[in-house]
Amino acid sequence: MEKFLRKLARNMITVVVLMLTAMGTIWVYATVIEPINPPASSDQDFTQSILGANNANNDFDSSLVTGNADGSIIERLEYIIDDMGL
Repeated sequence: MEKFLRKLARNMITVVVLMLTAMGTIWVYATVIEPINPPASSDQDFTQSILGANNANNDFDSSLVTGNADGSIIERLEYIIDDMGL
């Protein structure tokens, strides 16, 4: 039983290390991608960023996005919202 628990602990540690390595790799790649129109030093938002509310705090204007079942993620979300009647 002790041998089994040691092997299980070793496997769990291996999984955690691999997960942290993968997450770190994704984070590094995500931080080095630069937008086409970079923000000013005081403005950390940019027009390619579609995350957040459609208000003055964001540079991306999502009011003109139309629903499309085969489109981009934001178009698919708009399609679902339109389909649900929200």
